[in-house]
Amino acid sequence: MKTTEWKDWEIFCRVVEAGSFTHGAELAEVPKSSASAAIARLESLVGARLLERTTRRVRVTQQGQQLYDRVAPHFVALREISAEAASANEQVSGTLRIATPYEIGSQHLAPSLSRLMALHPNLQVEVDLTWDQPDLLKHGYDLAFVTTNTTLHDSSFASKRVVLIERAFYAAPSLVQARGLPRTPQELVAWPTLGNAGDRRWEFLRDGVELATLPVTPRMRTHNADMRRAAALDGLGVARLSPKFVEEHVRQGLLVRVLPQYVSSPLKVYVLMPARKLMPAAVRALLDLMERSLAFPAPARAPRRAARA
Repeated sequence: MKTTEWKDWEIFCRVVEAGSFTHGAELAEVPKSSASAAIARLESLVGARLLERTTRRVRVTQQGQQLYDRVAPHFVALREISAEAASANEQVSGTLRIATPYEIGSQHLAPSLSRLMALHPNLQVEVDLTWDQPDLLKHGYDLAFVTTNTTLHDSSFASKRVVLIERAFYAAPSLVQARGLPRTPQELVAWPTLGNAGDRRWEFLRDGVELATLPVTPRMRTHNADMRRAAALDGLGVARLSPKFVEEHVRQGLLVRVLPQYVSSPLKVYVLMPARKLMPAAVRALLDLMERSLAFPAPARAPRRAARA
């Protein structure tokens, strides 16, 4: 019985991928003569020609292609497993470059980032504040946090949803007193609003069911939640904000939750990463810390709409 040499199969895959014995041998890190011998042994083992040799290139036969399609994914997986195992002991050091909106950085990223730096004193961190989705490769970011009301824009980068930010509606007591406490979303139509840069409508949900939508033309449009909160505190409009972001102001009576029986659609926060085969140790360590502290949620289902009669 002939013995299977698994290195022969790896060399075969590399020669097919390179299209030549010379380059295939280099990829497999063996001499060209060893690559030729490996293919000969395989062809003897399977009883069929796997490669057609020409003066310039190597062409895979139909049976060779069928075998390659079945075998190659296993070697790819083994290489990735080997690389990940080797990187598990890689020192977390160097510089980690991150882009994030201000509120995401201060409320959700900062605790994990501080913990990461305490655990790894040889790590440096650079954080740029931006509300736009940056080009990670062009600007050299290892991670970028982005927010969206709906789904993530098409991207060539790897992505993972890390936070769902609940949102509700808040106004200053003076504005509520002047306008009267609304009982339905429709009663907010005439109210001044303070919105995000892309706000065109607000959704009103109860128990995960969307019951109403309200077209909005905000007096102020800004990604900066601090500015929306400040304007709401001054009585300039009703704002859609995270309850956590305004809990102290509500406790002090400086803001009132409007229509407390409703929430709005959550703001989704994603982390983008270059689509690398091997995740850098610092990136992996940060995401592990965030996963433990934030309890990354499972993908959320779209809110259900109320049934129409």
